[in-house]
Amino acid sequence: MTRILVTGAAGFLGFYIARQLAADPANSVVCVDSFVRGRRDVLYRDLTARPNVSHVTADLCDPNAVAALPDDIDVVFHMAALNGTQNFYERPFEVVRCCTLPTMNLIEKYGPQQRLKRWLYAGTSEAYASTVTRFGWEVPTGEDAPLSFDDIFNARWSYGASKAHGEIATVNGCRHFGIPFTIARFHNAYGPRMGDKHVIPDFLARARDGVYELYGHEDTRSFIYAEDAARATILLANADVAAGQVVNVGSEDEMTIRDLGHAIMKAAELSGEIALHPSPKGSVKRRAPKIARLKELTGYAPDWTLQAGLKATAEYYLSDAAVAYDLAPSQD
Repeated sequence: MTRILVTGAAGFLGFYIARQLAADPANSVVCVDSFVRGRRDVLYRDLTARPNVSHVTADLCDPNAVAALPDDIDVVFHMAALNGTQNFYERPFEVVRCCTLPTMNLIEKYGPQQRLKRWLYAGTSEAYASTVTRFGWEVPTGEDAPLSFDDIFNARWSYGASKAHGEIATVNGCRHFGIPFTIARFHNAYGPRMGDKHVIPDFLARARDGVYELYGHEDTRSFIYAEDAARATILLANADVAAGQVVNVGSEDEMTIRDLGHAIMKAAELSGEIALHPSPKGSVKRRAPKIARLKELTGYAPDWTLQAGLKATAEYYLSDAAVAYDLAPSQD
């Protein structure tokens, strides 16, 4: 069996990746999470109850906890991070801590063993956001965009800068130890279990109370459903030609946040006027990736349309399941 370690497996994309990997009985999946953000909800309990899945509770910021992780790992999907726009502003130092130390600790654990067949690091489009906003870099944006941060005093960049650090740590650490690596640079993945600190669940949380509001309505984004993002990531990890590559994972279908709001309303069969508000200081005005490299390296094509993905997401967030996931305390 292939032994695969997925960090942040009780969170968002880590969960979807672990679940898809676990569907193959040839894989033995080790799920790792500290529950600083993830939750042991019924979906996660069902995942870790599978015969080819195990769970380890570990704070990856602690070198001793990382040292105690299993040694016999063939592939690492390093998805753990403290994400969520509200967290960037409200808990910036914790964001920095949780997005830098685990990467260093894990590379220092698995690098010297000379066993890993692939290290897959979860990057983010936030790492080059200032390049687009400040310097007018083209959108859709390719992987060659320079990484930049236009104001280190703006707490928003606690996440983007920390994840850029992770890309540099990945490249240099994996080269140092001779580990094949791939950096997947994610662009606005969405779906059930993504928490409540992103635009889609934030909008739906208000909609539960009959309030329809959007912030940054003139900004543009493109969105990829979590199942598609997870499948693309696994394809990258399995593709020999993706080793040593930075690859965008997302959709090229750019739309305004205002149009997104209307699409959510349609998918959720809601009616009412949407109150429109400006975006927070430092918010990225445009974001959409070029995904030609992803398609060329893996043959990826999306399975989910935006409308189908929004419908599934709305059904989850307008149900009691979302309240149980987002508001319940972590249970270990």
